[in-house]
Amino acid sequence: MNKMKTLFLVSFACAWYGIAQSSHAADDDIYAIQFSEDGKYLVTGGAGGNSPQLTYDGGIKVWDVNEGKLVKAFGQQADLDNMFGAEYGSVGKRRWGIDSFKDIVLTGSYPNGKIVVLPTSLGRMDKASNVQLPGFIGGYMDFTSNQTDRIPLEQKSASARTCGDTNAAYEFIGPVVASENGRYAAVVVNTCKQELEAKIPVAQYDSTLHVMDLQTLKVTQSFPKVDSGIYAAGVTDNGERVAFVGRDRFAVIDTKSGEQRQIEKYENAVYQLPRQFSSLQFNETGNKLVSLHYVYDIETGKETEFTWKDDSAVNKGRTASVKVAPDLSYFVLVKPKKSLIVFGEDGLPRSYGKADRVIVVDTKTGGERDLAISDSRTEGKRCVTDISHDSRRVAVACMGGMIKVFDVASGNLVWEQRNVGYNKPAMDKNLIHVRGISNWMQLAQLDSAW
Repeated sequence: MNKMKTLFLVSFACAWYGIAQSSHAADDDIYAIQFSEDGKYLVTGGAGGNSPQLTYDGGIKVWDVNEGKLVKAFGQQADLDNMFGAEYGSVGKRRWGIDSFKDIVLTGSYPNGKIVVLPTSLGRMDKASNVQLPGFIGGYMDFTSNQTDRIPLEQKSASARTCGDTNAAYEFIGPVVASENGRYAAVVVNTCKQELEAKIPVAQYDSTLHVMDLQTLKVTQSFPKVDSGIYAAGVTDNGERVAFVGRDRFAVIDTKSGEQRQIEKYENAVYQLPRQFSSLQFNETGNKLVSLHYVYDIETGKETEFTWKDDSAVNKGRTASVKVAPDLSYFVLVKPKKSLIVFGEDGLPRSYGKADRVIVVDTKTGGERDLAISDSRTEGKRCVTDISHDSRRVAVACMGGMIKVFDVASGNLVWEQRNVGYNKPAMDKNLIHVRGISNWMQLAQLDSAW
């Protein structure tokens, strides 16, 4: 069996879903949600504030987990511009530039932690429309001053570009993947090969893997030229192990000793720059790699398969995103549903169809439970989730500004917030917000993509 497929393809699909989310950003949409390490706060990430019809109070919001109250809101498009500027953006995406706080990582806890904006990939666009290697991997904001700064990463780039295929000769950063607790990040830097392999018709790379402490924003270990192009990476909560799936192999590195354990080797493979990059998932103790179908024990090399039923939600339809409970007791799946958008006589769009399904799947029994997201035709679509570090709660956030927090054991709703992306006049605070779209053909095309 191909572990690359079992551990990578599902998370690759999740990353593609994130691309689609960012393709039509609005101020009331939510693209990211994270519990703080101490479990007392939730942080959500949305757009950078570009919709003139809304009163915008910030793309980053901090919520009290127990009461559901908004603690702080900040983060503007100007902050993203200060971090990245117009010339820097994610590689492989449909749109150049970074205009939302989708890629936030919460390191530490409010009010003493940081909000790190860590795109899964990053390149610099020059005048010749080539992507070049940046000297930084992202930016950050603290909770007190809200001032932005970049996270530098010094690299020695080759004096002559020898990637091979000049039409795709990119030097770039990515994937960049944070640990589940937000303390560490695995950072891949791709530079053009100095010695090209014969008869390979695409660009050729050397990939260096760094481990960064996100609390100090310093690189702690570096492993040069571990592969010839990396598709997915992961790092443990203690930063002592990193894993990657590359063109040449699937391997795990013990960062303290430098020992590299090869899980699989791929012969005669050719690296293709992906549309998006993805992540590998470790369990809480960092001794296992986990996917929806298999658990791989790194110490023993033993692979255990989950025995899902044929009609399980795991095996049915597309999975937009997956979260693994820290204690490995359950998965949370987001299953997207198609919706139909029509226009009434008043010219306003109306969405008909089912909301996304958010399903808790017990890893021991295979039992499944749907979390009640919405019974409305206009809410509960394009959802993201997170699990608290004690595995007791699941948070769900959706486009349109809806947040819900559930108790996993009972499935009960703890609290919810709606229309959180903008301030509404008091007289219509209970109404559901409907965005106006000037080009209805464009809207129909976007919706059909789902």
